[in-house]
Amino acid sequence: MAEIYSLLHKYNKNRPAIGELLDNEPDRYGHFSGSACGLLLDFSRCGLDSESISNLFELANLADFESWREKLFSGAAINFTENRSVLHPLWRHGNFRSLLPDDESARLGQAVKDMGTIATALRSGHLPGDETARVRHIVHIGIGGSLLGPKLLVDACSQPGDHDRDVPEIHFLSSVDPGPREQLLSRLDPSETAIIIVSKSFTTSEVMTHARSLFAWQEAALDAKDVARRRFAVTSMPDKAAEWSIAKERVLEMGEWTGGRYSLWSPVGLTAAIAMGPEAFNRLLEGGAAMDAHFQDAPMEQNLPVIAALIDVWHRNICDLPNLAVIPYESRLAELPGWLQQVAMESNGKGTSVNGEPVNSETSQVIFGDCGTDAQHSFFQAFHQGTEVVPVDFIGVINSGHSDNEANARLVSHMLAQATALARGKDLAAVRADMKAAGVSLDEINRLAQHRVMPGNRPSNIILMDEFSPETLGALLVFYEHRVFVQSVIWGINAFDQWGVELGKTLAGAIEPSVVDPSIGAPDGLHELNGLLDHIQKYRR
Repeated sequence: MAEIYSLLHKYNKNRPAIGELLDNEPDRYGHFSGSACGLLLDFSRCGLDSESISNLFELANLADFESWREKLFSGAAINFTENRSVLHPLWRHGNFRSLLPDDESARLGQAVKDMGTIATALRSGHLPGDETARVRHIVHIGIGGSLLGPKLLVDACSQPGDHDRDVPEIHFLSSVDPGPREQLLSRLDPSETAIIIVSKSFTTSEVMTHARSLFAWQEAALDAKDVARRRFAVTSMPDKAAEWSIAKERVLEMGEWTGGRYSLWSPVGLTAAIAMGPEAFNRLLEGGAAMDAHFQDAPMEQNLPVIAALIDVWHRNICDLPNLAVIPYESRLAELPGWLQQVAMESNGKGTSVNGEPVNSETSQVIFGDCGTDAQHSFFQAFHQGTEVVPVDFIGVINSGHSDNEANARLVSHMLAQATALARGKDLAAVRADMKAAGVSLDEINRLAQHRVMPGNRPSNIILMDEFSPETLGALLVFYEHRVFVQSVIWGINAFDQWGVELGKTLAGAIEPSVVDPSIGAPDGLHELNGLLDHIQKYRR
């Protein structure tokens, strides 16, 4: 692999600017784009040539990518630090019997059916089995993967006109911060509210803190029977849900092997199925399954997740670009960057290889983003003229389904313009010529022209969805999931554990008593907190 990296470094040192590549290769788009499952990936502005792309494919071969892909889909315990298989694609295909014991397959199949029944009832504005028990509000309590995916889907796929029907309003609570909870409960009626608790372990402190408060809020206003039937849970630990007095028929099992950041396809997506309807949720699964099939079957040279992942490796390890901006030019995808942050950085933010040794290359990019065109008026200035080069994923929709086609065309035009401007830039001669044509004096041109120069040569991908539909959205999300997996294979790390999350949780539990009563001092070994605890005690009311 060292030889391949050396060749790529050599090319990067001597490669033409992206603008030159676009000018000198008239059919560059034809050679550096591909499509599948309603998505187009245009990577003609990434700065690579055909030889370097071939070297990246050879890098994937040397990392034994095809073998790892086979392990993923065959149920091998590739999350070896937790001795777990990685089976979340099963939710998209629904064929649990292919990899699971009959009893578990039956339980999860029943969970899928129950999810549809519950979602249908709640979407109609009433509790399951009782059309007279009204539900106007649903509170989804979760954090991380138990919330980010469902929130993305609810924002993306709520149907126009839902506010004119009986579809309940969905609210999300995550951070243990009590402010949003108190503000929310002040305007809800407990007799018209259903609570959905999503926690794989059913012990997550933030989630259970909110649950305890919401349960007390309802118990103070309703009789025990009405309280019980307004509680729902999604977990891999149904016995723990039962300890919280949640009826068995209102508990949906998600499977211990369902990683939180990959769980939106499972009953974790219950609120999404309510917002978009069970039929549309099934279409989302179908779109995801189609991308699974493409990822499994397409040769590497035509495989969109593989190509995109190798471009990420090129940017991260060869060009030394640590960031990736994800900019959807579609407001329904506003939550996509937040969801992807967890999928990518929790998966690949690792410094230890699968062999237990320090990795020999940089790993995860830092993901951030916002919707275009809003982002153009915030951090795009730094993209165009700043000293840090940031690769960008631009995401657009051809057929948005909106009635204002003119506005959508303007939106896509802005996206294409930004990608073009980043790639080509604007040199001093062009700036001076434009200023002269505008009648600016020579003195002013000499004084100001340099401030208007855009260096260009800044890479981006353009991802176009043929239409905004559950199928293409499902394909887009799975495209990103598998892209992250391929990165992990190249870097030789386990993408499916998250031990870095655990240390802070453990420390928080140890520190909390000292924050509640600062007079007891910091826990043993954490004396550096005493000054802060003194300050808290001094100013606490």
